[in-house]
Formats: sequence, C-alpha cells, structure tokens
Amino acid sequence: MNNSQKKHVFFRRVSTAGQDIITQEAADLPYREKIDQNQILLINEIAISANKKSIQERPDMKKLMSMVKENKIQTIYAFDRSRLFRDFYDSMQFFDLCKKHNVQIIYTSTGNGSLPATDDVFLEGFLYIFSDLEGKNIARRSKEARLRYPARKFGYTKDKETKSFRFDSAKSESVKGFFQELSSFDSLEELYTLTQKYRKQFNKKDEDLISIAFDPFYAGYDLSKGENKLQHVQPYISLDEFKLLQTSKAPYFKTFVERKLQLRQLDIYSPKCGICEKEMAFRINEVSNSACYICSNRVHSRISVSPCHLKSFTEFVLKNVISNLNSEKLLAQSLKSYRSFKAELTQRLKDAESKMNKIMEALILEDVTYSANWKHHPDYVQNLKLKNEYDLYVQKLNENELAFLTNKELIKTIQESLLDSLERNPEMLSGMLIENLWVYEEKLDVDIFFIECLEGMDQELILEGIEAV
Repeated sequence: MNNSQKKHVFFRRVSTAGQDIITQEAADLPYREKIDQNQILLINEIAISANKKSIQERPDMKKLMSMVKENKIQTIYAFDRSRLFRDFYDSMQFFDLCKKHNVQIIYTSTGNGSLPATDDVFLEGFLYIFSDLEGKNIARRSKEARLRYPARKFGYTKDKETKSFRFDSAKSESVKGFFQELSSFDSLEELYTLTQKYRKQFNKKDEDLISIAFDPFYAGYDLSKGENKLQHVQPYISLDEFKLLQTSKAPYFKTFVERKLQLRQLDIYSPKCGICEKEMAFRINEVSNSACYICSNRVHSRISVSPCHLKSFTEFVLKNVISNLNSEKLLAQSLKSYRSFKAELTQRLKDAESKMNKIMEALILEDVTYSANWKHHPDYVQNLKLKNEYDLYVQKLNENELAFLTNKELIKTIQESLLDSLERNPEMLSGMLIENLWVYEEKLDVDIFFIECLEGMDQELILEGIEAV
C-alpha cells in the first residue's frame, strides 16, 4: 500500500465523559487542514482512562494498533504522549510497533510544553516513564479523593454545601434489595441471574455491579488505610455485613470477573458480515460462559459465529496456505523488488560519479587558482564520500543477491518459519496472510494476501461441518 492510500489518524482521548476534546481538536486543526479529507481518520476515545484500562479494554486503541500492523497508517497525530498511553510498557510496545511499520507519530501540543516524537528508543522510554509516573500519581490522588468524596455515587444524592451523601429516594429501595440479594445467593448461576436483573434495573454493566458489591463506601467506611468511618455518608449496610459479604461471596465475584475477562480475550478477530459487509460485534453470554461475533442488521437474518470456530477455521486455512505457498514465486517477487532497489541505487552511484567528475574537471581545468591539493576541496571530498558509500552499498547488494539465489534451503526455511509462527502466534500470522474474514449463515469466506503465490489449493475447504470458500 503506497502512502497516498494510507491514513492520517488523529487520535484524541479524555478520561471522563464530562471532559471535552476541544483543546485537542484545536491543536490538530492546522495539521488536518493540510491533508486530503479522504486520508483522514478521526478516533476519539471518550471516557477511557489510560490508567485503568488495558489495551484489551480499549477497542479504539486495538483498532489503531491493528491498522498499524496492516500497514494502513502513515501518520498518527496525538496531543501528547499521555493521550495514547499512560503505562510505560504499553507505550514502548506501541512505539516499537510504529517504528517497525514506519508510522510517524506527531504530538500536536509540541511548542506548548510537549517534546516532539523522536526515533530515539532511550529518550522515548525516558519520557514515557515520566508519563507513567504522572499518570500513577494522578490516579493515586484521584482515588484517595474519590474514596471519601466522590463526584457522584449511585444510590446517593450529594449535598454540595455539606458534602454529605444521603439516600437517593428514587433508588434506595433497589440498592437495599441488591445488597440483600447479594448476601443470600449461593452459586455462580444465581449470581448471573442477579446481575442480569440489576443490570437492567440500575442500567449498569456487570463490572459496575461487582464494584458496588466491593465498595465499602456503601457501609460508610474507607478501608484503604485502616477502618475510617465516613461520618458524611449514610450507610446501606453495616461494616460487619460488608465484611461478611466479602469473605463469603468473594470467590464467586472473583470467578465471575475472571470468566468475563477470559471471554473478552477471545475477541482477537475482526470478521465481517458476508451479506451487509459490516464488521460484526463481539458479544458475551455469562450464563453459558460463551462468546460470539454477531451481526443483527435488520436487512438480513441474524448471523453469528463463535471465536472458537473462527480460530479453528483460520488455523486450518493458514495450514493449507502455507503448504500450498509457492515460495519460489514469493521469492521471485521479493527479488524483483530487491533488484528494483538495486537499480535505483546503481543509478545514484552513476549520478554521484558523474557529479564528482564534473567537480574534478572544474577544479583542475576551469579554476584559475589551480591548486595541487584540489582533491582536498570540500565539494570533491563530499562527493567522493557519497560515491564510496553508494559503491559499498551496491557491492553488498550484489553479494546478498548471489547468496539469495544460491541458498537452496531458503524456501524450506520460509515454510518452517511460517508453521512455527502458526503454532506460537496464530493471531499474528492471521494478520499477515488473511486480508478479510467473511461470515455467512452456512459458510465462511476468506480473502488471502499473496493469492498469486498459491498453487494447488482447493477453493473450497471443509472443516467439521464449516464451509470456507
């Protein structure tokens, strides 16, 4: 994909829904005005905390990284480093990924206190450490304040003058019922039923409901550093009841959260509906401990497929691709590009030699102040250095080309390497070889990169009742 087809991504992020992105939009406006609108992609992460959320919990960031891996991005614009990541290790992983795929990063707040992006791994790592520390300090101070005086708390109304929290009359009975039922369930299935009930009643996600169950604020206490009674909070349950809830029901809560996390980690594909061509949504069913990709577009009947089926299918397809990959054709394509690059470099060598000869002639024949030291003239020295560099590169290219052509084990090594990648990291290999994954009611369809390098591979493959064309 050439640069004219690649996207310029403007990435903005705010940690809470109450914040706005006006400042970030204003900072990247001068850059957007210089780019064709068809090449611009805007990604706004709203109410996403880089301190609290992992990459797996940031769908927009996952999309961005996936596009980088697919070489679909030319430049990423962000206000500063902290808008992309707060975590040091996530930051360095992203930096390495962008560097590997030649993606430029531009910070739009440069000149207002933010240092521009560099290619220096050490310097970027140093700056990411500061971003990490700043994020952790912000998180720590914010957490301490929120524990005692949150901006809002479900089930409570807050008096701004006295900063006291009293029962919300519209929700208090439901919250009391919630804690009462939490103390009486005895199985994971009953917990699923309970969360399903209050998820609709409270309009909350399951994670939010579990957080309420673990929150000592509802007992009128801050337990982060000892037992500190919050005199300004009207408690829904006593401290003893809260402690009993944690000791008796914590294993269920833990399993509930772990199961959901494991199910979310199955979301590693980006299948598209074969009928409406829209990307399918990932859905989790906690009760059955399962997940699926689904398209509920009203223009056609409901289509779904499980991640396990996609995994089996893609691995099956990839094995067939590898076994039918004509490595000689693949190498021939690479060799063609290799020789094209060598031709360009050879031409540069010729141009440098011609320019150097002209400089030499001018210094010897045309300069009235002829000097026997003409070889030390800055122009001649500079071009001689350039010519020698090109000469060395062409020499190395010739040596590598010979090794390229005479290494009969190379084809076998390529296939062995691909099979090893399939075993260790099928998701990565899938991104390399599979362009699109289409899902229909009764079959799966796949678009393969390097299709011209495949020979003898059947168009229709059957796997455990799943058809893939």
